[in-house]
Amino acid sequence: MGKKSFVRGAFILGVAGVVGKFIGAFFRIPLANIIQPEGIGLYQMAYPVYIALLTISTAGLPTAIAKMVAENLALGHNREAHRIFQISFKMLAILGIIATIILAAVTPLFAKFIQNDKVILPLLSIAPSLFFVSVMSAYRGYFQGMQMMGPTAVTQITEQIGKLVIGLSLAYALVGKGVEYGAAGAIIGVTLSEVIALGVIIYIYNKHKSEIEYGIRTSPKLERIPTSRSIISQLIKIAIPITVGASVIPLVNMVDLVIIPRRLVSVGYAVDRATEMYGYLTGYANVFINFPQVVTLALAVSLVPAISESAALKDYGMVKHKSVTGIRLAILFGLPSAVGLSILAAPIIKLLYGSLTENEVSAVARVLSLVSYSLIFLTLNQTVTAILQGVGKVVLPVRNMFIGALAKSITNFVLVGIPVLNIRGAAIGTIVCYGVAASLNFATVKRHTRMEFKVMDFVVRPIVSVVAMAISVLYSYNWIIEKTGRNSISTIASIVIGIIVYLIMLLVIGALKQDDFDIIPGGRILAKILTKLGIYKNRKE
Repeated sequence: MGKKSFVRGAFILGVAGVVGKFIGAFFRIPLANIIQPEGIGLYQMAYPVYIALLTISTAGLPTAIAKMVAENLALGHNREAHRIFQISFKMLAILGIIATIILAAVTPLFAKFIQNDKVILPLLSIAPSLFFVSVMSAYRGYFQGMQMMGPTAVTQITEQIGKLVIGLSLAYALVGKGVEYGAAGAIIGVTLSEVIALGVIIYIYNKHKSEIEYGIRTSPKLERIPTSRSIISQLIKIAIPITVGASVIPLVNMVDLVIIPRRLVSVGYAVDRATEMYGYLTGYANVFINFPQVVTLALAVSLVPAISESAALKDYGMVKHKSVTGIRLAILFGLPSAVGLSILAAPIIKLLYGSLTENEVSAVARVLSLVSYSLIFLTLNQTVTAILQGVGKVVLPVRNMFIGALAKSITNFVLVGIPVLNIRGAAIGTIVCYGVAASLNFATVKRHTRMEFKVMDFVVRPIVSVVAMAISVLYSYNWIIEKTGRNSISTIASIVIGIIVYLIMLLVIGALKQDDFDIIPGGRILAKILTKLGIYKNRKE
């Protein structure tokens, strides 16, 4: 695969991932307003079970299919490449059916275990989607093996748009029957969106069918044809380590789902109240943790090929330079996002969730103001993970994330059981999880790249800028709310003022380097204008 083709493919998937994550995060805001805290709690109880089963059954197989297809196509073995697709299609279809049956069968037992029968309907509603996604992943792997990333990107965005439109519509139509029906409606939207996405990728496949068949007809016959069993064995061998790595967070979320509501009930909360509180964290507060990730996810996607290229050329000085730049940008974005969300937690919740009562706004805001600090470590962890992947150390981030996840589960079990902390104990657990993983990954990056820890760039300048931003946000919000009495105007205006003050501080104290402007579209022109105005002084690393 040529360099330009690789970068183009990575860019397409990166953009699709960012767009999909943004739509997914946005979906939760109107959904929470429609189905209320208990409903969003039920939705968040069903969705992690689905994701965990989906990850275990399909996570590594599209990559394995892509690898084996690409290898055969490179040798001109188009017939074998298509045969790999056909075998994996059948294999994934069977896995999808098994996963669907398992989820449907264990749903009543699971509901009994977490002591909440209302979760049964949402879980049964999402079970069929396991089959559709499994089948679709075979097509995705085949196209990726042909170096065609477009079909995967299109279906990812189709899934999110379908979930947004159909899910919200059904949630609104059904919530009048009860919160569990509203949650089930949203989840039926997920299932139907997967059906539509599968239809889209089958359509794309049929459009390319003539050229695929031509490649098969002109492909030479192999003297020794691999058996179906050997192909399945090779697929599994490639997929298992990828699946293990991808399963860490979904399985941790499953453990949280088991631990948190039960611990809340054990300290005296009613089941419905425990479900609401679980929804405060997972359905309300965590939405705002997902939004800033869109930016750092894009940074991580671009870092992997950039670091890989320098490592392949053995230009270790450039590996170190790019690593420092990536980490600094992650801190410069993650720190203000965390502090800003913490300061304006209540105003933001009140602005976006008009259906909540004052007590509910206060409860959600207390959770958000705490869990927002996980963003510092989450954005840093995404970046250092990308660096490690770029230098070929793909196992180490998985190991470190597993250690962080274990720390999170222990923290959740202990702290959620303390009545005065309750659901906020789980927020602390999230901070611990990413704090541990980011620290271990950061130390690993330092060891493998011999990167220096730049106190001024990584700590002093970001903190000084954030303190100035925090003061401006607090004073501007309080002054505007006093003058206007309107939370919406005060919140939006204080956010804008905070961003402006923060950017000015970054420029004045030299936190932004010339390299940062080089990677921003139009950044060089902006740097020249700011330099002429005397706001910015050109600084290299």
